Amino acid sequence: MAERMKIRTYPAHLTAYERGVLLRFPDVPEAVACGCSEQEVLDSARPVLEAVLDGYVSQGRALPEPSQIEGAPVVATDRFDPEKWRPIF
Repeated sequence: MAERMKIRTYPAHLTAYERGVLLRFPDVPEAVACGCSEQEVLDSARPVLEAVLDGYVSQGRALPEPSQIEGAPVVATDRFDPEKWRPIF
């Protein structure tokens, strides 16, 4: 039987500046990433998102539910599947 995973997919907001791209998560405002290109910032966004969500968990805060923003790029993580997740301290 295939394992059922809970994947959280958070929409991201990208802002292009003269010297790079800034990525923010509307649902997780503490998670911010930057890079030289959209691809670079999207590639680096998952570890940033997961580190902030780890902080939520260690503080006893509920994980925010991802909103649905049509057309927005998304960053997915299965790290917080309740059956698989273990805190890293």
